[in-house]
Amino acid sequence: MIAVLRSELHRTLTVPSNWISIGAAMVLGMSFALFSVDFWSLFVALGVFGTAVVTTTQHYQHRTAMLLFLGRPRRWVALLAQCLTATLIGLVMTAVSGVTTILAGDLAQFAGTLAAVPFLAVFGVASGTLLRRPVPLFIGYGTWFVFAEGLAFRFEQPLPFTTFMSAAGGNNPLGLLFFAGWTTLALAAALWTIRRDLTD
Repeated sequence: MIAVLRSELHRTLTVPSNWISIGAAMVLGMSFALFSVDFWSLFVALGVFGTAVVTTTQHYQHRTAMLLFLGRPRRWVALLAQCLTATLIGLVMTAVSGVTTILAGDLAQFAGTLAAVPFLAVFGVASGTLLRRPVPLFIGYGTWFVFAEGLAFRFEQPLPFTTFMSAAGGNNPLGLLFFAGWTTLALAAALWTIRRDLTD
């Protein structure tokens, strides 16, 4: 398990495009936190979720998943390592970019976002494992967020991204509980489907 985790961390942190996206998310988060802590949480969420999805789907796009699964026939171990890697990177992104939020005195927002980020990272890995293609996934979730959660339900129903933003505010433990539930469902689906053929 430790070897797989170390391998995932090394792979993620040695790809230049990953550093660019991580750095951009942190800089944007710190910058927009000067105007609104909600914007900080939003950009952190985009960075964490995007990084988790891209690093997961890279395995399938570049066919490195085949080598990974040959070395680790128990695929759930690889999935767990990916979840831990995404969580660690997400927590670092949140902590570093949250400096301006802390200085602004919005400790509840910082703590809420920090608590919700691990679930978002796992949700991103699970989603990437399910679909295996980042572009359709981002388009699909973006459409869902705007038209379903936003326009149809006006961010008032306990749906995935609504509950994340609610939890990130730091004043709604129920939001975190609901989002943990969505993450659990996504992870269960990923554990079930990770066994399918790599050419699917």
